[in-house]
Amino acid sequence: LISGSYLAEVFRGALKLVEPFEITVAKVAGMRQLQVIINIELPQMLRFSVPGIINEFSSVLKATPFAYTVGIAEITKQAMSLTAITLNGLQIYTLAGVLYFIIYKVFTLLAGVFEKKYRIS
Repeated sequence: LISGSYLAEVFRGALKLVEPFEITVAKVAGMRQLQVIINIELPQMLRFSVPGIINEFSSVLKATPFAYTVGIAEITKQAMSLTAITLNGLQIYTLAGVLYFIIYKVFTLLAGVFEKKYRIS
């Protein structure tokens, strides 16, 4: 829930960065409101919001190990359950750590691709 509100602020701030002049020009050119939103506002908003989105998703990914405290069965909780059953804690927690690292690395690589694609010059 908290991340949702942060992302809403990221999108709101990015939408405020879209130049009102461009919206006015699009309307004068005969574009309807929906066309202005789809063709002018959304692409620029996405471009401006990429760093904030990446930052928030990174924070969410880092905070997921704490999700088990509220009963969400995620990687850490599953590792704890497996350790209790098999008594192979070192191997299981190492595998869980490697899994978190892989997920984070893939996310970071994808974030880099998006940042290059939507770079603000």
